[in-house]
Amino acid sequence: MAVVTPEEVAVRISLARPLTPEQRAVIQDAIDDALATVTAHLHTFPVPRLITEHGVLRQGDSWAVKRHPIVEIVSATAETSSGEPTGRYTVVYRAGLDPDADPDYGAALRRYVLGHAAAMPHIVQLSPNGRRVKSASLEGQSVTYTDDPQAGSGAAGAPPTLTSLSYWRVLSVHQPDGIAPHPLGYTSWP
Repeated sequence: MAVVTPEEVAVRISLARPLTPEQRAVIQDAIDDALATVTAHLHTFPVPRLITEHGVLRQGDSWAVKRHPIVEIVSATAETSSGEPTGRYTVVYRAGLDPDADPDYGAALRRYVLGHAAAMPHIVQLSPNGRRVKSASLEGQSVTYTDDPQAGSGAAGAPPTLTSLSYWRVLSVHQPDGIAPHPLGYTSWP
């Protein structure tokens, strides 16, 4: 599932199509950079990703997997040691946020990735002008260019900030298996 294609970024920067393999690679790298930034901000994958995890315990009707949110469990295979079940499983699942299931998130993700990929300096240099339009006047036929659109400034063509995706941020707390020590159980104090 592609959130944004290199062709869509090329349209944004007025780059002629079809793209050369070099242009496509540079633009795809900018898209991947924007998605990596989103992944770090959201604390999860911005689009579902297939994950294989070994040594997973079953907890009632669910699985104690490390990645959330879970989109679907693809398979769960019991693990064995010397032919005996270990009580753990190898679980294959898809995890991450799903832009197809949540159109509001999908639109916000697309705006962010498209805006930031198109605003990266090495992408701006690919455009025919090598710069971005700051303002234009039809009757006076004047154009003002800028090389530095400020994210979140509200100006035409300015990319949104990461805070536009904060609503979908995944915050979680993980406690390892087993019983944690009692807070008053320590015998020595610092």
